[in-house]
Amino acid sequence: MFLRRHPFTVAGLVVIVTLGLLFGSFVTPLGEHAWGERLSYGVPAFADGRWWSVFTGVPFAITPLCYVAVLASFAAFVGLAEHRLGTARTMGIWAIGHVAGVFGAIGLVDLTGSALTSAIDVGPSGGAMAAAAVVTATLPSRWRFWARAGLVTYVVGSLLVIGHLADVVHLVAVAVALPLGPLFVRRAARNTGSDQAIDLLEAHGGGTLSWMTTWPGTEYLYGEDGYVAYRRHAGVAIAVGNPVGSPEWRRNAPAAFAAHCDRNGLVPAWFSVSAETADNAGTHRVQVAEDTLVDLPGLEFRGKKWQDVRTARNRATKDGIQFRMVSLADESLAVKRQVREVSAGWLKSKHTPELGFTLGGVTEAMDPRVRVGIAVDGDGTVHGVTSWLPVLDGNGKPRGWTLDMMRRRAGGFRPVVEFMIAEACLTFQSEGADLVSLSGAPLVRSDRSKVGGIQKGLDLMGRLMEPLYGFASLHAFKAKFQPRTEPLFLVYRGTGDLPRIGVAILRAYLAKPASAEQRRTVPNVLRRPALAPAPLQAGVGRTRTTVLPTGTWPAGLRPAAGLWSAGGPADMPQARRRSARSGSGSPAHARAGR
Repeated sequence: MFLRRHPFTVAGLVVIVTLGLLFGSFVTPLGEHAWGERLSYGVPAFADGRWWSVFTGVPFAITPLCYVAVLASFAAFVGLAEHRLGTARTMGIWAIGHVAGVFGAIGLVDLTGSALTSAIDVGPSGGAMAAAAVVTATLPSRWRFWARAGLVTYVVGSLLVIGHLADVVHLVAVAVALPLGPLFVRRAARNTGSDQAIDLLEAHGGGTLSWMTTWPGTEYLYGEDGYVAYRRHAGVAIAVGNPVGSPEWRRNAPAAFAAHCDRNGLVPAWFSVSAETADNAGTHRVQVAEDTLVDLPGLEFRGKKWQDVRTARNRATKDGIQFRMVSLADESLAVKRQVREVSAGWLKSKHTPELGFTLGGVTEAMDPRVRVGIAVDGDGTVHGVTSWLPVLDGNGKPRGWTLDMMRRRAGGFRPVVEFMIAEACLTFQSEGADLVSLSGAPLVRSDRSKVGGIQKGLDLMGRLMEPLYGFASLHAFKAKFQPRTEPLFLVYRGTGDLPRIGVAILRAYLAKPASAEQRRTVPNVLRRPALAPAPLQAGVGRTRTTVLPTGTWPAGLRPAAGLWSAGGPADMPQARRRSARSGSGSPAHARAGR
């Protein structure tokens, strides 16, 4: 078994031992043999035209004692490389490392006029050190840095302390091989197809962020009865929301995801997950947001605490503002144009870049499974738009909705967002939904109990960013709807991963949105019945096209460039609607802040 898996390593060891014994260099220093100098490589050999000595010197060592180090390093480094990368790759790595190391070292010595210009050397250790350098690219990310640091420290230290020609060979071989490591490492093909994810989401249901896992740009780790969705940035795999699937899969998913990341050289991180997922992961956590949930059964806007909401609804009636819950993809071109104008105007008024990742826009709102609430006056002018993502139960039907995009027209009906959210809640309530999520409020915590230094740092960051993004103001706005809150956590392996995770999350939000030409239209798909009240346009086939949901903020609030979505469908035409099982998932990606 060992021979079948390590033929190159075994053959190399056999050649070294056999030739060493055959020519006596295994028991006698090579320099004592008349032919020893002719087999060795170095500046003198190359000056005499013996360039082929780079190959003839491979199976030997300068002294019998050196054979111990030669055999051990060749067996360890080349053997490990062959085990992890395969025979063909290992042969190529060793050959490149050995030849580059010897030629590079001789050239470096000759150019610098070093005292080593008269030195000679033999042995395969240059290729072995190159194999060790490439193998570091296969290690889990938590060990990769330290392995490379140790290897570089060794070759530099040996050169400074010992200063033999072999040490120059090792240094050059490692310097050449380290950057080449990723080229030789097998990487698992990226699984970006969302068909299976949508089937599993319909079969097992999901949380308030789960529909975002169907957006383009997402990669998937599939289990037998579930999946983990993640985005890849800066060498970090950022899992979006809780794992989707059976209870057993949700328990085991963190371990499976960590193993997947180790195999692919990625840092694992769970973003915006519940306490249950954080417990299953069993590593470090820090709260990064609060999900704000409104329970719909028995919801009535009565009492003093609902005064702002009632005022918005009464003013809308007085000003002739009507609320419609629609499928944006089925609306007229005039309505779609106005929605885009409202969104573009809102974005233009902000001084922050358009964001993505867990923030949707008009593109995502074009998905037929996403419901869109619009506020329209008597002249047909759209004053505001919200989009709502389905929160599916285990039967493919929505048990709730998550607010994603909020946008309001500049100079339009002022309390339009309060009005649209209130009307959407009543619409979903009439359809039998259980809850509405107003989405996560980033960097906000209601629980002010004693916390650690990292949590305090995030709290301070939230306060510093408040003038620009208005996290606390957004949270205060959502409080008008008397929500209950649930903490959302970032789960990570250790403090050392946090800087890299922070960069990855920032890059995920700032990733450039796909252009309209790049967004694909999803073919018509068969839908299952979904909850809807009155008559909907039954049997109307819909094309699954995603449009970026974009949200509008209430007047006076800065955009929470926030980390979570905030909107959902209300008041759709009321007929039994069929759920779109997308062949490729909702096309577009998160855009812009709330």
